Amino acid sequence: MLHPCAPPVSRWLSAAPPAPDAAISHPAYQEALAEIYAYSAVPRSVAEQRADRPRKRERMRRLLALLGGPERAYASVLVAGTKGKGSTAALLASILRCAGLRVGRYTQPHLHTWRERTWLDGALITPEQVVSLWAEMRPALAAMETQVDTLGRLTTFEVGTALTLLHFARQAADLAVLEVGVGGRHDATNAVEPLLSVITPVSLDHQAVLGETLAEIAAEKAGVMRPGCPAILGPQPPEAARILEEQAARLGCPLQRVGTDWRWEPESNRAASGPFAVAGPNGVCFVDLSMPLVGRHQRDNATVAVAAAWALAHGGWQIGERAVRAGLCQVDWPGRMEVLARAPLLVVDGAHNGDSAARLRDALREAFRFERLWLVLGITDGKDLEGILSALAPLASGMIATRADHPRALDPRLIAAAAPGHILAVTDTVAAGLEVAWWLAAPDDLICVTGSLFVVGEAIQAGYRRLGGAAG
Repeated sequence: MLHPCAPPVSRWLSAAPPAPDAAISHPAYQEALAEIYAYSAVPRSVAEQRADRPRKRERMRRLLALLGGPERAYASVLVAGTKGKGSTAALLASILRCAGLRVGRYTQPHLHTWRERTWLDGALITPEQVVSLWAEMRPALAAMETQVDTLGRLTTFEVGTALTLLHFARQAADLAVLEVGVGGRHDATNAVEPLLSVITPVSLDHQAVLGETLAEIAAEKAGVMRPGCPAILGPQPPEAARILEEQAARLGCPLQRVGTDWRWEPESNRAASGPFAVAGPNGVCFVDLSMPLVGRHQRDNATVAVAAAWALAHGGWQIGERAVRAGLCQVDWPGRMEVLARAPLLVVDGAHNGDSAARLRDALREAFRFERLWLVLGITDGKDLEGILSALAPLASGMIATRADHPRALDPRLIAAAAPGHILAVTDTVAAGLEVAWWLAAPDDLICVTGSLFVVGEAIQAGYRRLGGAAG
């Protein structure tokens, strides 16, 4: 229950979020979803994950072959990287859709419903489509069970990826923008043969599986490049850039880099949220661009997407300036520096490692004016808690440690123990953490919910239930 002295809240700014899977009354969909999740029901050790990685791509190729090669029915773009790959995929898909193409987009994880991962021409896959496709896949899945000894067992991510690729084929997509999962070289998405590869900024993440250094991680990401096919690189640290550029040279990939070949510049004193211009090679320039995504890092992502769209245009796809402009302006990508309410401001962002938390910190400072910041933080076990706290705790007037309703959520008491001078409350649900923040916040304050997309998704649902019908 909200404290009686809590300040009044204003109207919810966003549209109603999709219903979470648990609220979808469709028994056959729930059965299919349970079967999909069952593929990864037994946790695997890091050693087991590392040992299995070299088999993942071949396993996925075999499954797709049994399904008739749906990925060959349309062109694809792979988007790998550590930071910003989901946002970049969303921005590029929006541009392509505004160019009149029938575009599929595959991203992960989801905020509310598993269906968000599979987006086609502006709409999520429906429960009925999931049920139908899953039934179509069952014979191929059964055949894969006979090859476990040589190829290993399929995972939830792999069967979900296959279902998405099959959906795009059945719905006659022209082009698919596919966000790579972990790494690149061995990822299930890399069973696809892309006509363009995009690699957003590389940083330290998933070190136990991908490697301890930036060079090792970059080498995994570089695995999405193909001989002779163009590649776009987002801004990279020098160690990662060297590895990626060397691989592009070995494969003969025409390479364009954001930061050198492509750049963006602000067109007002609001660099994190105002209009901006993007300039590329040979005098290509787009001015007075705008988009709803906030932060300098999102302008980096937008520049990567523009460079990718322009590379596709040079490859014969009809993508003009109007599509670039409209696509950036119309992109819908919730949970990333998203403003949900005002008085107090409520901002959610899925920052889940030290680098992304630092970008969030900088964006909060530059894009908003507020008296105090109240941080609601929950992270996934194994993520960089120290790095996240180092970036965000000094900016906050106080923190509420919480957890998502997810099996890999870190115990919030461990978050509290790591930041004893900052923690004001510990809650077992995101909704309860948000209530504490509303009790603390005055109208001129800012509440930021972050640490993982699982936490953000629950915050959006809780906030909408609390504020969606409130008077402004």
